[in-house]
Amino acid sequence: MTGKSPNAKKQIKHLRRGLSIYKTGRSPFWHARLYDSVKRRYVVKSTKETSRLDAAEVAEEILADYRAKQNTNHAAQKDRSFEHYAHLLSEMTRVQKKGARNKYAVSDEYKILYREGDGVVSYFGKYDVGKITSGMVRDYLVFLDKRRDKPLAPSTKAKQCMMIRKVLMIALEDGVIDIIPPMPKHRAKDAPRVSFTEAEYKKLLEAARTCADRGDKVRGVEVTREHYNLIVFAVHSFLRPTETELFGIRFCDIETKDDPKHLLMTLTGKTGYRTSASLEAAVDIFEKQRELHAGAASTDFVFMPEYANRTTAVNTYRRIFNHFLDEAKLKTDKDGNARSPYSLRHYALQTRLRKSEGKVNIYWLAENAGTSVEQLERFYLKRMEPTGERVRNIQSFGGG
Repeated sequence: MTGKSPNAKKQIKHLRRGLSIYKTGRSPFWHARLYDSVKRRYVVKSTKETSRLDAAEVAEEILADYRAKQNTNHAAQKDRSFEHYAHLLSEMTRVQKKGARNKYAVSDEYKILYREGDGVVSYFGKYDVGKITSGMVRDYLVFLDKRRDKPLAPSTKAKQCMMIRKVLMIALEDGVIDIIPPMPKHRAKDAPRVSFTEAEYKKLLEAARTCADRGDKVRGVEVTREHYNLIVFAVHSFLRPTETELFGIRFCDIETKDDPKHLLMTLTGKTGYRTSASLEAAVDIFEKQRELHAGAASTDFVFMPEYANRTTAVNTYRRIFNHFLDEAKLKTDKDGNARSPYSLRHYALQTRLRKSEGKVNIYWLAENAGTSVEQLERFYLKRMEPTGERVRNIQSFGGG
C-alpha cells in the first residue's frame, strides 16, 4: 500500500474568498493559493514563512501585488476578446470577397489587423472588447509613432482606427457591447492632386509617341504604341491606374454604345462595383487595342495582357510612364510636386470641369468616375483657375 504523496496538503487555512494558505509534506513553508477570476485558474506561491500567522500576512501581500500587476482589461473569456472578433471579421471579409476581383481589399485589411509587432490584433488581441476606450486607441497610435522614424500620416492612422471600429462593430452586432467608443480624429492635410496643363498634356503625348516609334527600352521592356494608348484611354475613361480599374478591365467588361458614342464599362474599383461611361475618344483607343490583340479571349485584359500578375503590369507601366515624363521634362509641376500615372485621372477630371464651364452635372461626373461630389469640390473645384464664363459673371453689371 502506497503512502500519501509529499505534495498532499497537510494543513489548509481559508483566509477569505479566493485566498487560502496550506502546507505540504515537501516543504516547511506555507503556500498561498489565490484565484485569478480573469484567467479562471488558481495561482500558487510560497510565502517563505513557517509561522501560520506570518504566512497569512504575506499571503495578503502576494494577492495585492498580483492584482496590481494584473491587467483587468483583458478578456476573461476568449469569445469576448478583441482577437476573437478580429478573426470573425477577417473570415467574413474573406468569404464576402471570395472570387471577387478586388482581392487587394482583403489583403490590406489583413495587414492592418495582423501586422507583426504592432498590428491591431498584436496590441489589442487579449483585451475585452467592452473595455476598449478612445484613450486606449489614442495610446495605440502614439505607440505606432514611437516605433517609426517619422509619425504615421493622418490617413494611415485613420485606417487603423477604421479597422478597430469594424472589429468592435461585430461585437456590437453580437450584443456583447452596447456602444463603440469614438475614434480619435486626425485632420488630414490634403495632398495636391498633381495634374497637367493643356500644353503639358500635349507635350507628354508627343514624348510618348516619339519613345514608342523609336523603340525605347525601359528595364528591358520595349516601349510601344500600346503604352501611348494607355495615356489617352486613362484620360478619356476617368479610370484609376490600378490593378482593379485601368489594368483590371477586360474586353468582356466593355460595350460600345451610341448616342453619343461611348464605352460602357463594368468594373469593381476602389469604391466598389460601378458601371461607367467613357468619353468618345476612348472608343477609338479601344478599337485599336482590339486590333492589337486580335486573338485575345473576351476575358483577357485590354491593356498589357501579357502580364498575368496585374501588380507587375502596373509597376512596369509606371516605369515606362516615368520615362515619358523624363523625356518631356515633366517629372514635377511648377511647385515641385512629383507626377505619376494618377496625374492623368486628375487631369481628366479637371479638364471636364473646366471645359464644361459649369454645365456638367458634378453629381453624375462623380458617380461616373467612382468618386464623390465632396472629393471633387475639395480637390478639384476650389483649385481650378476661374473660367472665362465665371470671370465675365464676376465682372457683370445689372441691366439698367
